[in-house]
Amino acid sequence: MTETRTETREETQKETRQTPVRRPRGPRRKYALLDLAAPVLAVLFAMAVASVALLVIGKNPLAVYGTMFAFSFGRLDSVAAILYKATPLIFSGLAVAVGFRAKLFNIGVEGQYLIGAFCASWVGFAVKGLPAAVHLPLVVLAGALGGALWALVPIWLKVKRGVHEVISTIMLNHTAFLLLHYLIADVFMDKTQVIVGGAGSPRVRMPLMEPTALMPKLHGLADLIGVELPSHSSLNWMLVFGILLAAGLWYLVWRTPFGVELRAVGHSPDAAEAAGINPSAVYFKTFLMSGAIAGLVGLSDLIGHFGYLDIDFPRGYGFTGIAVALVARNNSLGIILAALLFGFLSRGGLGIQVLEKVPMETYVILQGLIILTIVVFWEVIRRYVRARQKREEASADAQC
Repeated sequence: MTETRTETREETQKETRQTPVRRPRGPRRKYALLDLAAPVLAVLFAMAVASVALLVIGKNPLAVYGTMFAFSFGRLDSVAAILYKATPLIFSGLAVAVGFRAKLFNIGVEGQYLIGAFCASWVGFAVKGLPAAVHLPLVVLAGALGGALWALVPIWLKVKRGVHEVISTIMLNHTAFLLLHYLIADVFMDKTQVIVGGAGSPRVRMPLMEPTALMPKLHGLADLIGVELPSHSSLNWMLVFGILLAAGLWYLVWRTPFGVELRAVGHSPDAAEAAGINPSAVYFKTFLMSGAIAGLVGLSDLIGHFGYLDIDFPRGYGFTGIAVALVARNNSLGIILAALLFGFLSRGGLGIQVLEKVPMETYVILQGLIILTIVVFWEVIRRYVRARQKREEASADAQC
C-alpha cells in the first residue's frame, strides 16, 4: 500500500515537472507592440534631431518636412519613383540579411551585383533568336549566377583557409569595379554606335540588349487595379519579383529544415555542430545564396530601364543594403518596408533640395540618424524585453 502511494506521488510530481508553464499572452502582445513602435519612435526622434540642423541653416523644419511628404506622395509619378528606387534595395537588403542570419557579413554585395549585371548584360545581347519567355529568365538566371560566382571566392577562403569574409569581400568590391571597367571600356565596348550629327564620342557601354531580354513595365498590372502609371515610369516586374523573393526567404528561414540549421549556426556554431549540423556546409550554401540574390540587385536598372550596361551604371546599392537589413533587423518582410523608407528618403531628399534649397548634406544627416536611432532603439528594447522575460520566468518558477 505504501509503495503504491509512493509510486503515485512520484508519477504526479513527474507529470507536474513535464507540464509546460503557460505564459500569459498579454506580455507577448506588449512586446510585439514595442517591436512595432521602435522604428516609429526612431524616425520621430531622428526627425527631431534633424530639425536642429535645419534650424541652424535657417530653414523651417515643418515646411521642409511638409515639402518632403508633398513632393513624394503628391503625384503618382513620385510614388512610382519611390517604388522604383526601393526595388534594388529590396534585393540588396535580402542579400545582406541572409548572410547576417548565419553571422556572415557579406560586405561584397556591391561587387557581386556589378558582376551579376555584367553577366546578365552579356547574355542579353550575345544570345539571340530566343523568345522572351526563355531569354528573359535566362538573363535573370545569369545575373544570379554571376553574383554567386563572385561570392564563391570569399566563402571558399573562409571555409578552407579561415580568411574573414569582411576582408575578402571588401577587397573584391574594388576588384569587381576595376574588372567591370576593363570589360565595358575595352573588351565588350559597343563600337558600332552612331553619333547623331557626327559630333561627340560614343558612350562607354556594352551593346544594347535584345528586346526579348528586357523586363516588362508594370503599366499593365497597374491598369488592372485601376491605377494609371505615367508613361515615363520605369517601374517594372522586378519589384513584384523582389516581394515574392522576400516572402520565399521568410518561409525558408522560419519553416524549413535548412532554416533551422541556418538559425542554429547563426546563434552558436559550436552548439549546432554538437547537434549534428555542419557549420561549414551551412556557411557555404548561405553565402552562395546571398551572392545569388546580390546578383539581382542591378537588374531593375539594367533590364527594366537602361537596356545596356555602361561605365556609369548606378552604384552604392550594396552598401545601402546593409543599412536596409539593419533597419529591418534581418526580417525578410521588414526589408520591404525598410527599402520603401529609403526610397522615400531619396525621393523626398530630391524634393527639398530643389524646392526648399536644402543642402544634400541635410538629407544625408537625416538618413544616417534614422539608421542609427532605429538600431539603438531596437537594442534598448531587446535588452528591456529580455530582462522582463527573465523576471517573469523567475516569478513563474517561484509560483510552481
